[in-house]
Amino acid sequence: MKPVSFFWYLYGVVALALVLTVAVLFFTINYLENQSDWQDFARDVERSVRVAEAQCRSQQLSNPCVQSVVNDHGFDVIAYLQSDARAGASANAGSVIGEWQGDDLTISVYRYFDGFQASLRNQAQAYWVRDSEQHLQEAETDGFPLEVLATALLVTLLLLLSIGVFLLWPVKRLLGWISQLREATDALALGDYSVRIPTIAVHPFYQLANRFNRMIGLIQTNLEEKRLLANAMAHEMRTPLSRVRLALALLQRYQPQDDSHAALLQDLDRYIDELENVTSNSLQLVRLQNSEINCQRLDLKAWVEQKLRLRRGRTSSLSWEFELQPAEITTDEHFLHLIIDNLLNNAEQYARSRVAVTLGVHNGRLQLSISDDGPGIAEELRQQALQPFSRLDPSRDRRSGGIGLGLALVNTGCQRLNVHLSMASAQPGLRVVLIFPIGNKQIASVPE
Repeated sequence: MKPVSFFWYLYGVVALALVLTVAVLFFTINYLENQSDWQDFARDVERSVRVAEAQCRSQQLSNPCVQSVVNDHGFDVIAYLQSDARAGASANAGSVIGEWQGDDLTISVYRYFDGFQASLRNQAQAYWVRDSEQHLQEAETDGFPLEVLATALLVTLLLLLSIGVFLLWPVKRLLGWISQLREATDALALGDYSVRIPTIAVHPFYQLANRFNRMIGLIQTNLEEKRLLANAMAHEMRTPLSRVRLALALLQRYQPQDDSHAALLQDLDRYIDELENVTSNSLQLVRLQNSEINCQRLDLKAWVEQKLRLRRGRTSSLSWEFELQPAEITTDEHFLHLIIDNLLNNAEQYARSRVAVTLGVHNGRLQLSISDDGPGIAEELRQQALQPFSRLDPSRDRRSGGIGLGLALVNTGCQRLNVHLSMASAQPGLRVVLIFPIGNKQIASVPE
């Protein structure tokens, strides 16, 4: 379903509510007017009869004087004998709409075309008083109250226009605030915890802005504390490791050794190398998460090609294949160096015979792909492989499986550079694809 503009959604809801309200009011008023018309008619009939009786001093409606007075009030008076069948026919064979009770007079009102007629009982005769033929003709020509409907439509259109004008500014302001919120979340996803959104004095958006800013502040403080702790631990570990390495070197130099002692010292030396590697990579991970990004223009094709040629020269056991198209990006070279080197190190470590690298544009986006023909990573373990110190194969030792920070460094670097990272099977082996963004944060382009 295609999303709609918030303004048109809100305006449509208000407009629909307004139209329905006007329609309900129109038909309600029309219904009430129809209900009260017969009462007005009965009241007018009684008033005209009372005036006629007073002027003519007679209670017989058949008296010409009385008929003349009543006719002057816009009514026709027709008198029938009760036994006359035409009296029933004059009522149009309809049911009684209502009964009007006067002081000493009961008036039964019936529908007569678009008007009304009333039945008055007086001794031996039934008198029918109804709208005059002229009034009935006017009512028939009027039909449905089109003037009232046109007025209602005009008022509705004016109300809709005024609602749209008054809604435009607050909705535009609210949409601008939502746009700022979206930009803040995008910046937060890229690791910028200094971003804040302005408050807006509208409930509940005021509370939302305050809580969002408070959440970012708490996250920033928490990450800063962890960064300081990790940085301090890594630095503090370097000093005792250096001392242990110095002591080990002195021991190897001055202590007489047999074969078992020499092997043990070599193992100790390797363990120290691993500890230093963990410390160095941990520091790199902390720096990646917190250091600033310094972007510059980079010829990606020449930069990647230089790295591949150096590796091809020092590893003769592997076949390095690459197909690179000209491309330039604006990025942080240090971050990109950590990403590409760790991916190439992994491919070189696990490949059996070949590593393939491609750079080109696919579906309008710049992609860098690194593939090997090694054992690969199972699909259900790929997300786990991106976590720090993850060990996908418990049977591996540090020499065969590494320390579990290579892909974590790659993942963190890609997040900071807004580069999309994906892994797939190379059949056999693993294929890692980097998709570089095209936008304000980084610009990837292919020279003509």
